[in-house]
Amino acid sequence: MSAFQRFPAIDPAIVPRPVPAPEPMADYDLAWLDHRGAVRRDLRRLPGAPLIDAAVSSFGRGTLLRGPAGPVAIEDVTPGDRVAVRGGGFARVDWVGTRLHGGPDAQPLLYRVAAHAFGAAGPTQDIVLGQHALVLIERPALTDLVGGPVAFAPLAAFEDGYGVTAVTPKWEVATWGIACAGQEAVLAGGLGVASYHPARATCAHLTRNVLADLARLFPQSAGGAGFGAPRLPTLSVTEARDIALAA
Repeated sequence: MSAFQRFPAIDPAIVPRPVPAPEPMADYDLAWLDHRGAVRRDLRRLPGAPLIDAAVSSFGRGTLLRGPAGPVAIEDVTPGDRVAVRGGGFARVDWVGTRLHGGPDAQPLLYRVAAHAFGAAGPTQDIVLGQHALVLIERPALTDLVGGPVAFAPLAAFEDGYGVTAVTPKWEVATWGIACAGQEAVLAGGLGVASYHPARATCAHLTRNVLADLARLFPQSAGGAGFGAPRLPTLSVTEARDIALAA
């Protein structure tokens, strides 16, 4: 190839870069305790990005938590309520968020968890959890991986079509999330499910825009209280699947 036949050099500085498509917006129905302990509510429109949506995608309608007076459905939980947690005792709910999903392109993936799908860890009856639910697991093999036998793991890693079954509803459906002062394993039908905490997966993808959106999603953190350090490690989907296969 002669010099006249060579392709001209391209300055990478002038090569147009693809502009990422903006995330679709979604409405988030929020309730939280303000600094005076009063319950406040608001409907906020935010990008429906996975990191944002994960905060409200842990519980499906009808999931039963346990309060001091007995079972309470997730849709009836209000900030200030106390719910049972793994290890005994109750934790105060500081924030409740929900999102209504609708339309053929906006249906969430839910998981139906059969009774005793996780053996003695529960649940005691069938429950429906959201696609971003993290469940508490206890395995000796976790010690080599995270330094202890207990960790939170993505429920999606245990989908097998039997004990944990993926479900995509064809109708409008709502999902919920809750947050406490710190990371908790809330008992849902007796199964430990993580309250929201911006642990490993979220922190690895934080940007200025995501931080701003999270601040709007969690108004109770405006005073700098935050969520505290995570009490337990959180596995990735791959790590959880490896642990499940080993078991």
